[in-house]
Amino acid sequence: MRSGKKPIHLAMTGGKLPRQRMWEAIRELARDGAEFTTYTVARRSDEEDEAARSYLLSLAKADIVAKVAVKGRDGTWKLLKDEGAEAPRVNKQGKRLPPEAVECIWRALRILGELTAAEAASQAAAGGAAITEDGARIYLQGLALAGYTVRTGGTPGIPASYRLLPGRYSGPLHPIYQRSSYEQVYDPNLDQIVWEKCQQAGDLAGLRLDNARLSKQLNDLRAALGPVKALAGRAVAQFHPDDSERAEGVDVLARLNKLLQEVGA
Repeated sequence: MRSGKKPIHLAMTGGKLPRQRMWEAIRELARDGAEFTTYTVARRSDEEDEAARSYLLSLAKADIVAKVAVKGRDGTWKLLKDEGAEAPRVNKQGKRLPPEAVECIWRALRILGELTAAEAASQAAAGGAAITEDGARIYLQGLALAGYTVRTGGTPGIPASYRLLPGRYSGPLHPIYQRSSYEQVYDPNLDQIVWEKCQQAGDLAGLRLDNARLSKQLNDLRAALGPVKALAGRAVAQFHPDDSERAEGVDVLARLNKLLQEVGA
């Protein structure tokens, strides 16, 4: 089995963090109550076996997963508690870690709609995470560069305020402003780099973000409609050939198939 850690630049450049990838693999493998192994989590997430084993052990100590069987160094697991899209933040002892400050800011933006840097730092502190006002301002500016927010104010006596634009909330995972290393914004909800320094900021960046978000929604729609189409096809096949409802069902399936083809074009 493979061992060792993936270099940090591979974990951060245009890709989700390792624990996020492993958590998404766990949720997918555990669909409908299915059991899964350390090996399948590692392969599905493209992470090292040792990293997958370590995270699963941490989740087990937090009563999120449970080991149900052992075969050599591999283990079979069961998901006890699906905590949603975001990977649970636990240490090796299974104790909960406080959220990141930028995670608190992103959540507060969705709820409140608009924040100054001081308000953002305050929201982070309320969530148990520390960040300076300057740090909060830098993150909010990064969101503005990528087209998530629009900046108003910023004149003497009026602090700059950042408003989340309608339709630009891409999901629960906070966009990552990689300012010190790559000067880019990566959105783990879309699994895309949505802005880079060489690209124009503001409206054009926002359009690219909208396009990425709509593309993901269309892909999700296609994935969701596939099983529906198959189920409907089996139901229609049970009608008598002379039944008028069968002809109607065939027509609906034909239109659905056409729609799926157009969505995929």
